[in-house]
Amino acid sequence: MKKGQISTDFLAVSAVVLILALFLFQLYSQQAESTRIFATQVAAQRVAEGVARGINHAWLNGNGSVTHAQLPDSLPYGIPYNFTLRGRQAFVQYPAGAGSAVVSSGVVTSDIIAVNFTLIPGSGGKSLNITNSNGVIVVVG
Repeated sequence: MKKGQISTDFLAVSAVVLILALFLFQLYSQQAESTRIFATQVAAQRVAEGVARGINHAWLNGNGSVTHAQLPDSLPYGIPYNFTLRGRQAFVQYPAGAGSAVVSSGVVTSDIIAVNFTLIPGSGGKSLNITNSNGVIVVVG
């Protein structure tokens, strides 16, 4: 073998290894993004279900029943969100891609009074007191 041939072989092998490394990095990046999207969706669903569960618990246990729910200050990866109670649904809306995504969880009653509350990033979230007052659910944060 000549010196020139060894250099050419090394260059060809190096190019194949570099292309393979770039392909694997791209594949890893796509999977990491998919995992981030899925983790955010699951966390948002848990927030909606946690508050809905508290409301359902207070309503089903009758007048004077009190329960609590916790709202985190943000979703995983620091993603902000809006929480809304409307009708018989607890909604969590959060930014996703170029738009936004919404998840919801059902509640057994639409007789809900929700006092406004603000989530402050880095505050550790908000504890909600959920009370059944003569069949009307009162949510105070």
